[in-house]
Amino acid sequence: MNAMKKFVLVPFLLVYVISFGQTVVVKREKQKIKNDNIYSFSTTLDANAEDVNSALLKFLKNYGKPKQQEEAIVLAECIINGQAFTKALYGGTRQANAVTYAWIGVNLKDWAADSAMVVSRLEAMVKEFGVNFYRDKIQVQIDEAQRAVDIVSKQQQRTLNEQQSIQQKIENNKKEYQQLLKAIQKNRSDSVALVLRLDKNKASTDSLRVVSDKVKQALVFQKERQGKVN
Repeated sequence: MNAMKKFVLVPFLLVYVISFGQTVVVKREKQKIKNDNIYSFSTTLDANAEDVNSALLKFLKNYGKPKQQEEAIVLAECIINGQAFTKALYGGTRQANAVTYAWIGVNLKDWAADSAMVVSRLEAMVKEFGVNFYRDKIQVQIDEAQRAVDIVSKQQQRTLNEQQSIQQKIENNKKEYQQLLKAIQKNRSDSVALVLRLDKNKASTDSLRVVSDKVKQALVFQKERQGKVN
């Protein structure tokens, strides 16, 4: 019964991971924040907006202190290419059917002379975010699969240990059986010897009884003779 329970649990613990190639495609977009035009790059991800937005907020912490606002994630100050800027960097997400768009952008009017540099970095940042998002998502599946592998491995080891224990018990039973057979054979031999001794003892008893009767008769005879002396 215990073994059956172990194996019944296995299908519920197995994780099936469908592996497929994910390609992150980045394109240029325009966003609108408080009537300001935001020059941005975006990518489409196969996930819900809540998960993507949470991941984007975490990713933008690499560039400053992002704050979630109503229209977008805003970094009032940011660090790009190791250089600090007192200019805003924006990010955001939007759901579209089964996919979510994630974007990162700036207001080019604020960046002026640094606009060419930041534009070149925006595309790379979005690409990096998309790649990291999918890798992290796949890592979760890998971790789940690894946990399933570990569980099955432990079950296999328990099963192997149980097999070894059962095999040892079988071997012990065989030895005990052989010992019992030897004991039975010895018991039979002892029984035969005891029967022979009993028969011999009975024969001796009969002989002694005859002798005893004769001695008693002789004793009675001698006593009678003694009584006749005068």
